[in-house]
Amino acid sequence: MQKKTLAIFSLTSCEGCQFEALNNFEAFSKLLQFFDIKNFRLGQEENLPGPFDIALVEGSPEGKEQIKLLREIRKSSKLVVIIGACAHLGGIQSERNFLPAKLINKEKIKNVSSYIKVDFLVPGCPINHKELYRCLLDLYWGKIFTLPDLAVCFECRQNENDCLLKEGKPCLGPVTRSGCNSICINNGESCLGCRGTTPQPNILKMREILGTMMTEDEIDKLLSIYGRIDQNSNLEKND
Repeated sequence: MQKKTLAIFSLTSCEGCQFEALNNFEAFSKLLQFFDIKNFRLGQEENLPGPFDIALVEGSPEGKEQIKLLREIRKSSKLVVIIGACAHLGGIQSERNFLPAKLINKEKIKNVSSYIKVDFLVPGCPINHKELYRCLLDLYWGKIFTLPDLAVCFECRQNENDCLLKEGKPCLGPVTRSGCNSICINNGESCLGCRGTTPQPNILKMREILGTMMTEDEIDKLLSIYGRIDQNSNLEKND
């Protein structure tokens, strides 16, 4: 069986998605039957030359050097897969975009697809290692990796959770892409939108519902925890 080359790059992030990739080391080891890893800092393989069949990118690009690296990754890779909310939406660090300019003397944080063409996405904060493995194996065999189009609310109903919105508690489940098995709500927490939006989110309706329990400023903050999900749908560019 011919192996394909896989490179894993980290930009500005906590690197939690890379650690999640190693969550099941036995399963991760089986991936090595299909891939030669050419770049993975956590695996002590770094800066090996391309070209690469697949490049995974975690984190949001910050500064000229990371933006340059990102564009080099695109040129040297057949497929680019972004992993995690930082690469997908801008991440928690993009909160600084909404601070007064005089307090932050840096350029705005943007998501990866603001700079390069992205082929596939594995969303979440952090990602789910099983979803990542499915993505990589699909791409190895030439399949098109797809994400669920339904909202987290669908999984909530399957898990027989009580609706937090009906209890007057803020939750972004109606506009957030499923695939996490509603893990936050299962554990008594609200959905904060780390997987980004469904393909056609009704943000106006979501804001209307949240408006019964929050101020407009509070709604804006909720929608921007991982990057403004009402401005960053799926693989679209930031405004």
